[in-house]
Amino acid sequence: MESPHLHLGWHPEYGFVAASTPRLTDHLRDWALERVQFEPVPGTNLHRLTEPGQDGQRRARQAVTAIRSLGLVVQADFTLDPELSADPPRPTLRHGLAERQARIAGAATARSPQRAASLTSTVAPTPRPAPVAAPTGTVTGTARSR
Repeated sequence: MESPHLHLGWHPEYGFVAASTPRLTDHLRDWALERVQFEPVPGTNLHRLTEPGQDGQRRARQAVTAIRSLGLVVQADFTLDPELSADPPRPTLRHGLAERQARIAGAATARSPQRAASLTSTVAPTPRPAPVAAPTGTVTGTARSR
């Protein structure tokens, strides 16, 4: 097996982190890691995943796949390596949310009872009033000219 360019794992203080080996230049490391939402940790040689609380494990797993697609060799923790472990469980819908979404979808496809009543009503339409004619008399008044 080839020696890795990057190591990805969990750090107790910084969350999901990546560290590069000497095989990878600083410029290429920064470019690849910023592309997958990692930022440098000041004072260390580590990069951390931005906002790890927002589905961090899934995003870190996607980062491993994306970096490998660039042709780099990545060594990752067991839980972060898509080739070694199963996908993390997907979040389930909260109780009641699925039922609410089903009701909304049903309402969107059903015919409105108000619309059906207006199509079948037997009330005659109200006639429009006839237009009022404007007076046709001559206009009197003085016109001033300059």
